[in-house]
Amino acid sequence: MKKLTTLLLAAGMVFAASAPASAVDVKMDGEYMFSFGLGERMATGSNFDVAGQRLRLGMTFTANENLSGYMQLQAGIAQDANNGYDWGTDTTGRNSDIAVRQAYIDWIIPNTDVKVRMGKQLIGLPVDASGKNAIFHPWSSRDGISLTAPVTDWMSLNAFWMRGSYYNHDDNNYYDTDESKKSDFFALSTAMKFDGFSVTPYVMYASIDQTPWDGVEKEYTNGLAGSTDGAYRGDGNAFWAGVTATMTYFDPFVLKLSGAYGTVNYNGLGTDDKGANLNNWNDRAGWYIQTKASYKTAYGTPILLAWYGSGDDRDVQYARQNWIPTQAGRFHPTYGLYNGQVNLYDGLAAQHNICGTWGVQVGIEDVSFLEDLSHKFTVTMFKGTNHDGVDASLSPVAYMTTSDTAVEFDFASTYNIYKNLTANLELAYVIADYDKDDHAVWAKGKKNWDENG
Repeated sequence: MKKLTTLLLAAGMVFAASAPASAVDVKMDGEYMFSFGLGERMATGSNFDVAGQRLRLGMTFTANENLSGYMQLQAGIAQDANNGYDWGTDTTGRNSDIAVRQAYIDWIIPNTDVKVRMGKQLIGLPVDASGKNAIFHPWSSRDGISLTAPVTDWMSLNAFWMRGSYYNHDDNNYYDTDESKKSDFFALSTAMKFDGFSVTPYVMYASIDQTPWDGVEKEYTNGLAGSTDGAYRGDGNAFWAGVTATMTYFDPFVLKLSGAYGTVNYNGLGTDDKGANLNNWNDRAGWYIQTKASYKTAYGTPILLAWYGSGDDRDVQYARQNWIPTQAGRFHPTYGLYNGQVNLYDGLAAQHNICGTWGVQVGIEDVSFLEDLSHKFTVTMFKGTNHDGVDASLSPVAYMTTSDTAVEFDFASTYNIYKNLTANLELAYVIADYDKDDHAVWAKGKKNWDENG
């Protein structure tokens, strides 16, 4: 028996020795963030006091220059890019969420320079002048395939397909195309760089296949923001076109300009119990434009930012029909009315949407008097582009009319304590002048109507 065991072990060693050897290099990366916030929410008078943390841990597996993989775990609220674990909400110490935020492989098509990324990744459209994309920003992971293909030394093509959502409507017919409901997004962009000038036009199309609410099933959503009532969404199509241009020819003066138009149309919904046409309940089309100018000096970088987002007309039946549809879009020019630059808590922000507002911001950034310590100060004026009296049940913070005005003062400091340890301080104060008649239904019954915060 011992001889037989010895022979089997020897045979196993021979076969193992004959197997092809392969080596994979593994590199780790990570981010730990702690956030503490105090303040007062706009137009409600309610205060908040939050403390929390977030951990992201990533691993890169490199087989060779043509093939690698990446996986990133996040400890915090699952699938949320900015939120984290809120201190005190887990009294047992056993309920912290851990999720796979990213998991993809990178590979190069043989005999080409085309790079392919497949899996759960940060997919999004090119950034706007303000630094994020107001239609579809890669702030959270999405499932899909993205490609990058250099065409010349001054032009490259980028494309992606994203499975925005999927739901198998009939549990008895798994993966039945006729029964399942899904949304697919397809985008193409071109990055062109010239001497002192660059431009990136892009287009995106979405095929939306879903069912309305039937009173029994959980509502299925395609993730498109701006709809006022998800109960009446159906099959449809969406389309976006945009461009971002940057001029650096007169460096250190830099000018950025971006704009986009988008529309979504639903069909097959019929009419409600009052005979109203539901096909255009959530149809919408809108646009926006942004521009930012900066001039770098030895004492700091003065900036000027201006934007305009289309708002609702007076004669629309349902609010937000003149807003550009968005899929996880982000527009963060300030810390108070919009989300702070390093804040973990999206829920404290007034909004992320550029729609229905216009504004002008002046300020200076990268001001430094001490080594490793820099500051930024801005003053921003907001106005609404939604006409008066469209929907008085909407919050004045997230839905500003032409009679609403707000001015925000922001101050931020960044201190590089060590090479890998940074402390950030963000302060914001907003002075608002909202038309109470425009938001009468929303304000009804509220104990406090505090316009500042």
